[in-house]
Amino acid sequence: MAVLLAIERFLPPHRYEQEIVAGYVRRWLERSDAQTAARLLSVYQTAGVKTRASVETIERVFAPGDFETQNDMYVEHARGMAIELTRRVLASAALAPSDVGAIVSVSCTGFMIPAVEAFVADALGMGPRLMRLPVTESGCAGGIVGLARAADFLTAHPDRCAIVLAIELSSLTFQQWDLSPANVISSAIFGDGGAALLLVGRDHPRARGGNGHPPLARFEDFESQFFPGTTHLMGFRLRNPGLQIVLDRELAPFVRREVVKAVDGFLAPRAVSRAEIARWILHPGGRRIIDVMIEALGLTRDDLQATDDVLAEHGNMSSVTVLFVLDEVLRRHRPPSGSRAVMGAFGPGFGAEFALLRFE
Repeated sequence: MAVLLAIERFLPPHRYEQEIVAGYVRRWLERSDAQTAARLLSVYQTAGVKTRASVETIERVFAPGDFETQNDMYVEHARGMAIELTRRVLASAALAPSDVGAIVSVSCTGFMIPAVEAFVADALGMGPRLMRLPVTESGCAGGIVGLARAADFLTAHPDRCAIVLAIELSSLTFQQWDLSPANVISSAIFGDGGAALLLVGRDHPRARGGNGHPPLARFEDFESQFFPGTTHLMGFRLRNPGLQIVLDRELAPFVRREVVKAVDGFLAPRAVSRAEIARWILHPGGRRIIDVMIEALGLTRDDLQATDDVLAEHGNMSSVTVLFVLDEVLRRHRPPSGSRAVMGAFGPGFGAEFALLRFE
């Protein structure tokens, strides 16, 4: 069991209304094909996104450099974001850098070796007993993957503390040469953001509260599911100019077919029914995916209000998004103590990640 003590968000400095982004996309597309622009731009009205943030100005986003230039920006921003987030989450939990036994970093929108958590540890003076684990190619499911791996560490070391860092800078992956529907849809929904969570094991002194910082929730279990023959549904292709988004048109129909079986397959062995779940903390792949999950799982719009709100305010931030949804539930939709929630997200592979948690 892993106990959640604190969660912090990072909001990039540049925020834009969806109409502003659509205007830039229109000018970009019309330079090549006005008919294609008219056909594809309708997605901006139905994507469920109202505003999004980016680490660079929108002018810079729509005039990307080469792969080296874009990745250098990713490294610079990711380092600063991760260090700030770690400082803030430690302060929120009233713990010191020396208390941290493990850092799991999650990102799929850039590359750096050593990974970002090494720079965090160096800047904050962590170690020497420090486990570091970068999670890279898990996409939108990465936030839960990071939590699961931190929980694994805390199961093995129940008196220790772990931090999960998720940093995604999707704006830096925009490809000006790619006029595919997948790239246009990606530009309609994806945004930048970061999150940090601090967890402790069941035997840690803070697991039972104290020091004026009661626990927020307890993670009871995690599960990963893999769907063979689906590697084409989602991901990135590594091209000379950078990362090219892959979003197959069969993605939403696949989720519709599989989500009930996946969720029930997670809950049933744990003797939990969907009716016992007080909150659904689901990653918003986009408005269409949210609608599919509501219909298939028999949920209401209120059940996924936090998911809707995060998508509207921040867009899809890949691995970061489900962590924002968790934070939104804790801030504004927190159920009574003892209530249970399911976290869920799909990612490249194609796979599903689930977590079962209980609110304090």
